[in-house]
Amino acid sequence: LVEEVARHAVCSRATDDEMDCLPQYTSGTMTWLSVLYRYEHLLDFDVLLGCYIEHRNGDKTTVRGTGHVFDSSVAVSSNCVMKSGVHIAKFLITGEPYIG
Repeated sequence: LVEEVARHAVCSRATDDEMDCLPQYTSGTMTWLSVLYRYEHLLDFDVLLGCYIEHRNGDKTTVRGTGHVFDSSVAVSSNCVMKSGVHIAKFLITGEPYIG
């Protein structure tokens, strides 16, 4: 019952692209409950390196550039190691974008 509720919650919230990144069948440690947990707990960017970068509104799941100077900055989630799969990032770009 718990797995069915978790599957329904994931399927009702996830986009088609996000669903395509999931394995076709859940088994072993990959359960619908574990997928739901990951979906509901966003990455915290706990390490900010460089100039002109800060957490947006104090929220550690978002960062923003604070200057008008093109400078290199990095946001790192030090408690997460990607072993396989796909991570999705959403960008809200205001002003002149410079990504790369």
